[in-house]
Amino acid sequence: MSTSDFPDLPSDKELGLTEEDLKELEGELSSDGPEMSAEEMAALFGEEPPAPVTIPRPTPSGAPAGGGKEAAKAARAKAKAEKRTAAAAKKKAKAAASEGQPTSKDEPAESKEAAARPAAAPVDDGPRSKWRGPTTAALLFAACVFASSRTGMPRPVPANAGEAEFSSARAMVTLVEIAREAHPTGSPEHARVRQYLVDRLTALGLEPEIQTTPSLIQNASFARSATVRNVVARLAGTSSTGAVLVTAHYDSRELARGAADDGAGVVTILEALRAIQASGPLQNDLIVLFTDAEELGLLGSRAFVDGHPWMEDVRLAISIEMRGGGGPSIMFETGEENGWIVRALAASDPTAYGNSMSYEIYKRLPNDTDFTPFREAGVQGLNFAAIDNAHVYHQAYDSPENLSESTLQHHGMHALNVLRHLGNESLLEVDAPNVAYFHVPGFGFFVYDEKWILPISGVLLALFALAVIVTRAVTGGLTGILIGAGVSIAGAALSYGAAMLLVGWLPGFHPELDSLYGSAYHSEGWYLLALAAAVLTIVTSLHGVVRRFVHLSSLALGALIVPLAGAAWLSYEMPLAAMNFQWPVAAALSVILLLGVLRRNASGVVGWGLAVVAALAVLAFLEPLTELLWLALSFRMAPALAVLTAVTAYLCLPAIDGMRHPNAWWAPLTSLVLCGAALGIGLLMSRTTPERPLPSTLVYALDHEAREALWVTAPLSDTAHMAAREWAVAGAGAPFGAVRDLGEFGYRAGDVPIVSADVVDVPGPEIFIESGESIEGVRRVLMSVRSEIGAEMLRFQYANGSGTRIRSINGKPLTEPASLLWADHWGEPDPVVLLELDVPEGEALELNVIEHTLRPGELLDSDPFERPATLAPDVTRLSDRAMLLTRFSTLDLAGDGEAPYDLQQMPDSMTGARAAATPVDTTTAAASRVEAGRGR
Repeated sequence: MSTSDFPDLPSDKELGLTEEDLKELEGELSSDGPEMSAEEMAALFGEEPPAPVTIPRPTPSGAPAGGGKEAAKAARAKAKAEKRTAAAAKKKAKAAASEGQPTSKDEPAESKEAAARPAAAPVDDGPRSKWRGPTTAALLFAACVFASSRTGMPRPVPANAGEAEFSSARAMVTLVEIAREAHPTGSPEHARVRQYLVDRLTALGLEPEIQTTPSLIQNASFARSATVRNVVARLAGTSSTGAVLVTAHYDSRELARGAADDGAGVVTILEALRAIQASGPLQNDLIVLFTDAEELGLLGSRAFVDGHPWMEDVRLAISIEMRGGGGPSIMFETGEENGWIVRALAASDPTAYGNSMSYEIYKRLPNDTDFTPFREAGVQGLNFAAIDNAHVYHQAYDSPENLSESTLQHHGMHALNVLRHLGNESLLEVDAPNVAYFHVPGFGFFVYDEKWILPISGVLLALFALAVIVTRAVTGGLTGILIGAGVSIAGAALSYGAAMLLVGWLPGFHPELDSLYGSAYHSEGWYLLALAAAVLTIVTSLHGVVRRFVHLSSLALGALIVPLAGAAWLSYEMPLAAMNFQWPVAAALSVILLLGVLRRNASGVVGWGLAVVAALAVLAFLEPLTELLWLALSFRMAPALAVLTAVTAYLCLPAIDGMRHPNAWWAPLTSLVLCGAALGIGLLMSRTTPERPLPSTLVYALDHEAREALWVTAPLSDTAHMAAREWAVAGAGAPFGAVRDLGEFGYRAGDVPIVSADVVDVPGPEIFIESGESIEGVRRVLMSVRSEIGAEMLRFQYANGSGTRIRSINGKPLTEPASLLWADHWGEPDPVVLLELDVPEGEALELNVIEHTLRPGELLDSDPFERPATLAPDVTRLSDRAMLLTRFSTLDLAGDGEAPYDLQQMPDSMTGARAAATPVDTTTAAASRVEAGRGR
């Protein structure tokens, strides 16, 4: 047999053998160690074993058959090849162990053990399982459903429940009566609702009062005032240590029926008050406050805090609000030093739902509720609201049919439990150091002191250092940890990019974009599911590729670096939000340490089970947090939500690694299919229906002086639906052609399409003036205004080039009047709106008075604002109102200060106003009413 019968062997260089390796090999060749068979050598290379070689027996003379030299040479070559192959396999096993790679599943167990002795044992995949991957996915999905804020809502309680129970059915009957029509401040319907509340409180045995008083807010460019009418009542306690105030607002937003915002809060208080009286008296006083003009800038609650004599008795304030039409009732805001009140909530209410991150975020936002003036006044308390179904927020379809009765029941359980508890507690000391609080699905409401936040982050950093040591022992290096960090950052970045593409693509299917206050689209849930599936596709795809080369422990620990850093940062900047990352990081660190201890058994059922349990803990925190951030900020925040979802997935990486069974491609492919399916359903849900109507705009504008009337609609955009424009054209009676800026009407929407309209015979406002003395070249003038058509809003706007400036409205002084562009007044005046003006000596008093009525159909011969059920007013463009402009100007000012100037003596062409038949001394009449309104 010749050496040509052997296959070509690789060279030393090809085998990667160095001079040191060759010297070691020579030493091994001279030893008596075990030799590797040809079958073992072939197994190493994954080849078929060579055909057995038959060596002829030696001849009787002892000479080998076929030549002794050739046979010996062949034997030496074979031995040398076997030793080289064994050395190469040994070096390959060492390298694989140091990188954390699993050895070939076809390698014999003896060779694996021998190769692994110099390095720590890697955690491999274990045997492939057909059920582990799908089971992991099913468990994680079930955990997300269970942790959702929409899961576990209380069931509605029927009207035949016990008298001491809160019944959502009873409350809903009251709500239907309140939310029959829109009832903004100053409207006739608003007055009807107010009287209804007075009657209900009286029927409950209370003696309600109406606090009528002016209220005003101002910013750099405008001022807003209102004549507010708060409904207040007091239930005396048996031995009061202070008063607990509970409040909700009874006004609605312009065209909204206000069933959720905030009719739900009003009927919650009424039903809770009825149940409290049925179960016996409280120790402390209970003050009920139904505020007016909340939608205009908290004007009713500010009026109570600033001027009502009962304010000095208030120790705690409970506010019940709504920003949407469903979901859990969330305690989202408290005052500073909230430890006592939050612990009282936890002790009294088994259904408590909240997260102190909302406290940290809300105090940094410009958003306010009726709780804000009380918090600013140093009153401790709780603020509740629900935020799901946010597309109904401030819309005309905020109706009882679109309010979840489960949400109303949750509202009521909070109110009843908390008021009963606080009503019987000592209120002498209601402040304590801040606490962190959060709700864990299935486990309840947890509270602990803020002082533990920093130590917990310190423990997490120590655990991370320990995990690095353990992981290095398992994998033999630290490179994999850095790779894991890089891969997690890449996954988050790709998720962000995918969300940006989705946000940029969807508007073409949604004409309601930018016409909703609470959300971007009518239905966003399917898009959120699609986004989550897209993120999972990205994470599992990257993991499937990188996992072939890097140990799981290294990848999982590297992915923890960013959320751990986030938890540490939050501990300093937003401490009451830090626990949302601290506890998920703790769960992820724990499972990495346990898998390191298990080592070889980590890929078994026990290791997989531990990974899934840790993932469930992560999801219990981060799934509801992601969902609530979406509901609060809408799908416009999809890129940030995608990053948070990616972080959540990487914190669950040990469990997600189980989804590589039975192979690495099924999870990304399945996630991609789910993404497409959810996206398709979302697009189908975008179709126009009565539940998801198109926004449509039609406004009537009338200039009294110019005798000009216009119809106004919204500009066409890329997402506009022609059905809305066709309806507007039908209502106007002509197509819209020209565009015009109607800022002089108080319509600040830029250039808008207009068409001429018929001028209707509508009386202008009733105006009186009285001139006072001049000081340093400036004449002080009093001006009283009253709308004769009962307009809900009067706007006062400076004429171009005029030196006239407003100093006060209804006795409320303005700061820096020269910086204002306009001021307005809402509500029914008591009896007039009284302006104090500064007019430069020798100049005309010039002021534009604009009436906005939200009942335009009452002024026109027919009602062009009727529309099909598939259309709704675009409230963001002030649809369905009439704007009537009066340009008031006069140089003839009375100078004696003894009587108002009668505008009947001036031609209408000059003033554009119609005077009353009998002048009224507004200086004494209105001012005395302003003064009388204070402190009632």
